[in-house]
Amino acid sequence: MTGFRAMFGAVVSAGVLLAGCGDPPPEEAARRSSAAAKSNASKAATGNAQMVAAVSSGKSVTAVSMHFSLGSTPRVATALPVDIAVITHEEFTSLRVHFESQDGLTLVSGEDLPPRLEVKAEATLQHQLILMPARDGVFMVTAVVDTEGKEGLMSRIFFIPVIVAPPAAPEAPNPAPAAAAPPADSAGS
Repeated sequence: MTGFRAMFGAVVSAGVLLAGCGDPPPEEAARRSSAAAKSNASKAATGNAQMVAAVSSGKSVTAVSMHFSLGSTPRVATALPVDIAVITHEEFTSLRVHFESQDGLTLVSGEDLPPRLEVKAEATLQHQLILMPARDGVFMVTAVVDTEGKEGLMSRIFFIPVIVAPPAAPEAPNPAPAAAAPPADSAGS
């Protein structure tokens, strides 16, 4: 019976310890909740429910966030419009964005979002890129957001992933129906 009591005590102790593992400290929970609320507000501010967040290279989304939406399925040798929304979460004296693509994905137009002066907090700046995929594969468009504000001059980097599908295989022509064979002579001549 003492073995049972010892095992029961160990199970209860482990359960109590594990129960406390899942909850972050109150300030961490508040920070996560605030970040989630900002993300939802940012998505709503874009005016396009199809937009998704670009990947930030750091924790810079508290000052600026970027969302994008591909205009169509990326295909080789087919122009691809990409709608961009840059959302500021604090005021800036100036803001500009420069976009770069990598080999295999040509940036046809929209390389720069021209400098904006006196940008207010929670402003949404719309922009559009036109990309031309040269081959199939996974590519990244890099966006460098340069801001001047209370923190001084800052550069924030975002990545927009683009997965280009291989060109569609040409449809095989339908085979011509076989010529009807003449009826066999059933008379047996």
